[in-house]
Amino acid sequence: MNERNVKIVETAVRLFAQYSVAKTSMAEIAAEAGVARQTVYNSFENKEDLIFAALLHYAGSTKNNIEQDCKGFTELGPRLDVLFKHMAVVPFEAMQKFPHLDEIMIIADNLSEERKAMIKNTYKDAIRHVLLPFESRIRNFKIEPESLYDLMKAMLTQIKREAKDEENLRQLFEPIRLLLINLLNNSIQNESFHEN
Repeated sequence: MNERNVKIVETAVRLFAQYSVAKTSMAEIAAEAGVARQTVYNSFENKEDLIFAALLHYAGSTKNNIEQDCKGFTELGPRLDVLFKHMAVVPFEAMQKFPHLDEIMIIADNLSEERKAMIKNTYKDAIRHVLLPFESRIRNFKIEPESLYDLMKAMLTQIKREAKDEENLRQLFEPIRLLLINLLNNSIQNESFHEN
C-alpha cells in the first residue's frame, strides 16, 4: 500500500472509531486525509474496502513490530511477552480509547472468508515468528505448529474482547503463556511478565 493510501485508511479508521462508521462519510475521510473524494473512491470502493485495507495494514504493522522487538530474545518468555504486548495490550488499549471500535470489529467479522483469511494469516505469521525457534520441540509433543498458531490467534482475539481491564487481560493470557513455557522448556518456570 502506498503512503497516500496508508494515510487514507488510517484517517478512516480514526474517524470511524470516533464517530461511527455510519456517521462518517467518504467525503469527510477525504477532507481529513487532505485528498480529493475521487482519490478515495479510486482506491476504495466503499467503507468495507477501507476497513479491510486498514485491518490488513495494521496486521502487517503488528507483525513487523513483533519481528523487530523479538530481535535479541532467544528465550520463550520474553518472546511471548512481545507477542502479548502487540497482539493484546496495544489493540486492547485502542478499544478502550475509541467508543465505536466495536462497530469496526463487527464489520470485520462479516468480511468475506478470503479477506478474513488474509488478515488472520498475517497475524499467524507474527505468531509463527515468535515460536519458530521452538517448532521442533512443539512437534516433539505431537502438536502441529499450524494448529497451535490458529489456537493462539483465536485466544488472543477472544481475551481482548472479554477482558475488563489490562490486569484482567494479563490474567487471561498468563495460563497459556506459562503452559507453553513449561511445556517447551520441559520444566516449571514461574516467570513474571517482561516489563514493557
